[in-house]
Amino acid sequence: MVLQSIRDRLTGIIAIFIFAILIIPFAFVGVSSYFTSDAVNAVAVVNDQEITANQFNQGFQNYRRRMQAQLGTAFDPEQFDQAIVRRQFLDRMIDEELLAQVSLDAGLAVSNEALAEAIRSLPAFQVDGEFNADVYQASLSAQGLTPRQFEADIRASMVLNQFPSAIAGSAIATNWELDDYARLQGQERTFKAIVVPAQIAGESDTIAEDEVAEDQVAEVEVAEADGDEETTSEPAVAEPIEEEAVVAWYQDHQQDYFSEEQVVIEYLELDAARLGGSIEPDEEVLRERFEEQKARFVTPESRLASHILIEVAAEAPQVDVETARQTAEDLARRAREGEDFAELARNNSQDIGSAPEGGDLGWIEPGYMVQAFEDAVYELNLESPISDPVQTGFGWHVIYLRDIRPAEGMTFTEARDILAAEYRAEADEVRFIEQADRLIDIIYEDPTTLSAAAEELGLEVQQAGPFGRLGGEGVAANADVVSAAFSDLVLGQGSVSDPVDLGENHIVLVHLREHLPEALMPLEQVRERVVESIRRQRALDAASATAQELLAALQAGEDMQSLAEARELELVEAEAATRSSGDLDATLRDQLFLMEAPAEGGSVTQVLELDDGYAVVLLERVTDGTLGEEDALRKSGYQRRIANASASAESVGFLRMLRAQSTIEIFEDRL
Repeated sequence: MVLQSIRDRLTGIIAIFIFAILIIPFAFVGVSSYFTSDAVNAVAVVNDQEITANQFNQGFQNYRRRMQAQLGTAFDPEQFDQAIVRRQFLDRMIDEELLAQVSLDAGLAVSNEALAEAIRSLPAFQVDGEFNADVYQASLSAQGLTPRQFEADIRASMVLNQFPSAIAGSAIATNWELDDYARLQGQERTFKAIVVPAQIAGESDTIAEDEVAEDQVAEVEVAEADGDEETTSEPAVAEPIEEEAVVAWYQDHQQDYFSEEQVVIEYLELDAARLGGSIEPDEEVLRERFEEQKARFVTPESRLASHILIEVAAEAPQVDVETARQTAEDLARRAREGEDFAELARNNSQDIGSAPEGGDLGWIEPGYMVQAFEDAVYELNLESPISDPVQTGFGWHVIYLRDIRPAEGMTFTEARDILAAEYRAEADEVRFIEQADRLIDIIYEDPTTLSAAAEELGLEVQQAGPFGRLGGEGVAANADVVSAAFSDLVLGQGSVSDPVDLGENHIVLVHLREHLPEALMPLEQVRERVVESIRRQRALDAASATAQELLAALQAGEDMQSLAEARELELVEAEAATRSSGDLDATLRDQLFLMEAPAEGGSVTQVLELDDGYAVVLLERVTDGTLGEEDALRKSGYQRRIANASASAESVGFLRMLRAQSTIEIFEDRL
């Protein structure tokens, strides 16, 4: 009644006025939807084209699966869940969208012939170098793809690749680039260098100054008692390090003395191989399995055959079918009368595949041919090897049985041990699955402890650690176990981990027992490391001072050979050192080629820092590399390297240009 009353009143001028008021805001709301984008489900918008969260997540999951397949056991799930990895993948999707847009604007396309050729050339779909349709279908089915979906993906990929390919194909190496590359790559340098190693005297830091003195006095007294007045050598002792220096170094380098974050875990291990109590199979069961799987153990009888095909369509008029049959009958008669079957096949068979080979079909096994043809082959014998005409969907066949290869294989007795082992393994797997399901159910009921599951299933709660993020020993050597131990579920929430797969029918579940966070270690715990670092630094400082003294002497005109001999230091010389000289210290070689070339007739001297000391270098001559007419192979290699580098740089530049010319909005909080 109330609704009817309202309806009755909404008539006339009042109703028109109310509707006019309502229509205006609704109209503007509707119109505005044409000019604004509701990107609530987008992770990025590229020139008004959305990359939706669903597209991003699906693409990222496919990328993770590809990387897992490529890396195998080295795949780290946590690494591929980091925000930076997701952002990098989004940048790739944005680049692909930009390429798609510019390709569409340019009208780029891929022909069906080019697409087919590209798919046929993929090694994954080939058998013995040839495209195989069955492998193609099976591979796509395994990935959950239809041929239409896969072909659409390949076509899109080929379209996207046309601009980068064109850029790469247009990259060249100019003569100037080639000459400059050859000049640097083939450059030779003549030099001498005095190597000043950082030497640390002694190894112990526990000998006090008075103890050193007492030891030296005792040694002198022993020498004098023995009448050896010429003995003046002193024992090699470590330089004592002042306590103030130790404390100061420790305070200035505290970042070097933090303990590694570690965990101690407890875990339950379920392994089908250790369940025990394997079930022995019944003899009758094994015999049934043998019969069911006989093809595994017995190679069926195969037959070597040839044929002549007279083609006729199944829906052809009866007169054509009968004419073809009579032709086949005549050929069978001629073969039985002694004419060469191979020659008859070459001249009369309409099977373009086998006719040139005299009708040869090779060895035939059950299941390879259509049923009517197979039945006819296996009805023949070597005493009567020519068949009557046999009709199939292809036409009429005359079959020639050339040889029989009898069945081969194992008897039941020979195959019994294999079948029994497989039966036990399957039974163990069934029990493992039952135990694993029950284990997970118990953990799900109380994910804070392993005790209940261990008690019910008769498992032992084992312990491992402490170990860090690089792993440890035993079960902690498995990267997946380490990842689980340091996951948020275990480390952050204190829950039992998801099952970690250690192999076939072998899992562990991990629970945190103790967390040892990263912390500054006390000075007394790291004192030896601190003292070693101080000695190392002082040795480097001493080596640096010596190197500077040698440099000054060298610049004053002293002979390098004499300087090295006076200090008993190694002198390194080379007349034609190259960038790949393997007999030189790698650091010395790399820095040598960074030195400024000397002027004509002059030289350059410099102190270079090495991994374990310094080198005083006298660079005497630099000879640039050249390319002669006989260096065609090297020239080709240089051109290829330069062109590849140019193509890579130009492709990156092209994408940067597209980004600079585009409007790109990224929603970081939706990644």
